[in-house]
Amino acid sequence: MRTVLTSIGGIAIAAFSINYAQAQAQAQDGDASSLRETVGYDMPAPVSPSSATSTVSPSSVPQAMERLSRNDTTADLSLGTIYAGGKFGTGSKTTIWSSALGARVRLGDVTLTASLPWMRIESRSTIFTGIDATPLLVAPNTAASKRTAKGFGDLTLGASYTIAPEASPIEIEVSGRAKINTATAASGLSSGKNDYAIGTDISAPLGKVTPFISFSYRFLGDTAVYDLRDGPAASAGASYALGHDSFLLASYHYSRAATRLVDDAHELFAGASTRIPGSPLRVTGFATAGLSRGAAAASAGLAISAGLGHRDTL
Repeated sequence: MRTVLTSIGGIAIAAFSINYAQAQAQAQDGDASSLRETVGYDMPAPVSPSSATSTVSPSSVPQAMERLSRNDTTADLSLGTIYAGGKFGTGSKTTIWSSALGARVRLGDVTLTASLPWMRIESRSTIFTGIDATPLLVAPNTAASKRTAKGFGDLTLGASYTIAPEASPIEIEVSGRAKINTATAASGLSSGKNDYAIGTDISAPLGKVTPFISFSYRFLGDTAVYDLRDGPAASAGASYALGHDSFLLASYHYSRAATRLVDDAHELFAGASTRIPGSPLRVTGFATAGLSRGAAAASAGLAISAGLGHRDTL
């Protein structure tokens, strides 16, 4: 994992250094705002779709693909669904359907988020809903036959603060999330405890390409049966603008396993997003491929988001 992240990080830093040096040269006769225009900062490019979580989710992906303006009070709603399947390092197949309603409001540099999932999990293993409706695999093969857990999962609330210095194209977002135990015990979806995460995203728009890295640390509530491990999650990748309203995104994701009974997760993500002309709606499609026993073998999802209120015209 460290080798992969180091390689991706080196490429991103090298690309940023070249573009940033060019931008500085062009900005010598201008001011800081000229620099920001040169590197394309004002284009709201997508960032990590797994910010402060362990992997992608039906709420984190549309929010990543639809970045909100810093200059006005803006808001959006999203509805996404994702299907994931695989053995997750166990002896039998697990299938997970997850849909989530997400809401987000940006007030200057502060962004507030909320998401509530509906989930259906078929598995012999113990799996709980995690932050932003991400699956939290705890123990393999804990039942003789497949069980079905379904219903509304736990509510996730989040807040973030964006730091974007005028003299630099780099944007840093620090965030915190809390998964609140709102699912019923009868659903079988929740650990019955609250989970928390703190994280940071760093992105640097370089024209049409925006490389990013993301790191978070999760604090998982222990259950009466399992002591869950706190641990890191990270991602690195880049988005590419096909225009002001359409993007491609590819990234690598890692998360530490919740217990020593299962393996860490490594996966690749790819997504595409476009705004429907003449409307406030954005459509996003995405997929993942697992690189380790602790990740889903494959997953795919679709999301639609709707902007509310005033947005800057690019």
